[in-house]
Amino acid sequence: MTREEALRQVQIYAFALKDTELFLDTHPANETALTFYGDTREKYKEAVSAYEAQFGPLRATGTEIENGWSWVETPWPWEMEE
Repeated sequence: MTREEALRQVQIYAFALKDTELFLDTHPANETALTFYGDTREKYKEAVSAYEAQFGPLRATGTEIENGWSWVETPWPWEMEE
């Protein structure tokens, strides 16, 4: 999977999560939405882990600090290779 494809997967799941969060704000007991949210949250976490394992952290919180502040040493998530 290319960097762009991996980032697109993260974005798809992030959008679905946000949209479902908004729905659940007004329909908190909707079991279908709750199930969808839980499933999508797991897929989001997997997509983020897969991206970060191959291309580096998406957010500063994904940075390992044992060897210093490496967050600034990798390309930023929005810097796509052409």
